[in-house]
Formats: sequence, C-alpha cells, structure tokens
Amino acid sequence: MSDIPTGHIIRLYRIDRKKNTTSLATHAGITVRYLEMIEAGTKTPTLHVLRRLAKVLGVRTSALIGEAPSEDYEGPVNSRLASIERALFTYDSVPLETSVNQPEDLVDRIEVAGHAWFTSPNAYTDVIAVLPGLIVETEQLVRESGRSPESCKLAYSLYRLTRGVMKHAGRIDLCPMIADRTMRYAEETEDPLTLAAASWTLGQTILSDDMPHGALDVSMMGLERLEQFLPDATPEHFSIYGGLVQCAAIASTRIGDPWQARDLLRDKAMPAANRIGEGRNHHNIFFGPTNVSIHAVGVELEAGDVSEAVRLSDNVDIHKIESMERRCAHLYHVIKAYECKGNDTAVFVHLKMAERFRPGDFRYKRDVRAMVSTLVRRAKPSYASEVREFAGKIGLID
Repeated sequence: MSDIPTGHIIRLYRIDRKKNTTSLATHAGITVRYLEMIEAGTKTPTLHVLRRLAKVLGVRTSALIGEAPSEDYEGPVNSRLASIERALFTYDSVPLETSVNQPEDLVDRIEVAGHAWFTSPNAYTDVIAVLPGLIVETEQLVRESGRSPESCKLAYSLYRLTRGVMKHAGRIDLCPMIADRTMRYAEETEDPLTLAAASWTLGQTILSDDMPHGALDVSMMGLERLEQFLPDATPEHFSIYGGLVQCAAIASTRIGDPWQARDLLRDKAMPAANRIGEGRNHHNIFFGPTNVSIHAVGVELEAGDVSEAVRLSDNVDIHKIESMERRCAHLYHVIKAYECKGNDTAVFVHLKMAERFRPGDFRYKRDVRAMVSTLVRRAKPSYASEVREFAGKIGLID
C-alpha cells in the first residue's frame, strides 16, 4: 500500500467498514464535499482531520498513509530493514569471530552512525548498513561486561538511534520494543539525565503510536524529574528538558489543547533554548531556538490553523541547524500546509529542497512519497512534465 494515495486508502477503509460518505464525514466533523475531494485526491487532509477520520474508521492514523509493516520485506532496499529486525531478535545466536574487548571502538562507531543519520544526505544507506552489526556487538558487550553501567549506556545510545531510523524507514511496528529496550538500559545506568532522555524517546514512540495522552504523561513526568536541576543546569540538562517540553507540546495539540502547547513552547521551551543557543545535540535531541520555532509551526499545523503555520514558517531559517533530519521535518510541515491551501507550486519547490537535503526520505518515507504522488495527479499542465520527471527520479513512476 506504500504508494496508494491517502484518499484512496480512506475510501477503501470506508467501504470495508460499510460507511457512506455522509456517515463518515458527519462523525469526523467535516463536510461531505470535503471528504469526497479527499478521496478523489484533489484535497489533502490536515493531520487533525486525518486523525479524526482514523478514529471514526477504527484504525491507526498511520494506516491511512499506507504504513504496512509486511511490505518491508520486499525488494533490495527493505531487505536491509529485515536484517536489522533479525539482529534485534536474534543477537544472542549470532557468533562473533572474537570477543568484544574494545568498547571504545563501539562508542566511536555508534557516534559516527548517529552523526551520519542526522547530517548525511545518504543517511539511510550509510546507517542501515551498519546497524545490524552494531546491535549484535553491543548486546554481546553488555553480556560480557556483566551489564556494567558503561555498557548499558552504550546500548541505550544505540537503541535511541535505532528507534529513529526504524521510525523514518517505516518500521513503526518495531519502535515500541526498541523504546522499551532504551528505557530498560537507561534505568540500569542509574543516571537521571540518561533516564530523562530515554523518557523523551518513549514519549516520541507513544506519539507515533497514536497515544498522545500517554506521551503527555511520560513527557511531564520527565520534566518533573529535571526541574529540580534547572537552577544550576548545564546545556545537556536544558537540551533534554527542552526536548521533553516539545514532545509534551505536540501531545497536547493532539489531545485537542493547542493553547497548552503554545504556552509550553513560549514559557518553557523558548527560554531554555535562548539560554543555550543553537547547535546543541545532547543525546541526539536537537534543541535550540530554531527547533522550537519548527515545533511551533508543527503545533499550528496539527491544530488545523494552516495559515498561521505558513506565517510562522516564513521566519524559520533552517540553515541555522546542522541536522538534515530537522531541516526536512520542517519542510514537510510547510509542504503539508501548502497542500491544504492548494498551492502546488510551493509544494513542488519545498519537495525539491527536501530531496536535495535528504534524498533517502524519498525512497523510504511513505508519507513523503505520497506527497509526490498527490502532486503528480494535481500538477497543472505548465509544470506537470517537470513533476513527473521528479517522480521518476525518486522511482515513484517509470
């Protein structure tokens, strides 16, 4: 289902649930005409509308954008994801030629993989290839060291990276298990900062699994643990604290309280970001004024205020942050906002920007490919051939 348009998937679920357009539209709080345009592919639903439709249809939101785990075994690209899955489940049975006796080497390799994931244009190719081996070696180091705090912290770092990779590569089904391992290893370090950062990972995972109330609870508990350290906090403290605030803000929006989300970003996240400035990446949590502004755009988009999302996005300079993943996350927000406004020219411009920063997203991320697929159908004759050429470049059409 990865390249089936979202509107068509909604229609298939509606028919399967034996609902007519009037019933689905009424219960989702939208007009019948709007639903018909969504199913026809001439309108793109906001995230807020998509979640309401998913709730009425009795499916997870991810199902409406075609995220079907079983497809990850098809083709040469997705077979590499299967190698990571095998490593996650069978690391104990994979023999190594020698014992793992150089943890410093593993530390360096995990740090290199993490840096590549956030900054390399070839992030998927570079990182997915090395993750299986890193998982096996790290787990065996934990076992040989008797689960020492140092080896557990190394495993915690690796699984935080692995969760992000698998989420973006479409294996959301594996993320809860990976987040649980992250939390368990963090607990064994007995380090409050490590545990707080693991709470951020868990909160992000729960958000991806359409459980915003749980994500809000986890984030707020993590914030409570850190607030006692804030008077003498280091940039590391503030980075984790800010990441938890941002997670809580998105969760608040998804439970229908965007005003709490705005207050969290304005009163807690931005002051912390201004204290430490740009360029912080503690525990792979990119935090600073620009990333708070990116989350502010995301909150308005989640809340359905598309015009405000576009207005705020005009003041975001994504070149202030090193992370290609964060840059593209913002661009995808902007693209979705312009889709809702019917500005396909702006959609195309921002898609091409994102593809230059992180071309792997256009092979792995189903929602990104769906954006291009929608544009192919909607593009005006004056630039339709250029859009089709772009779609061919990413392997979406022949």
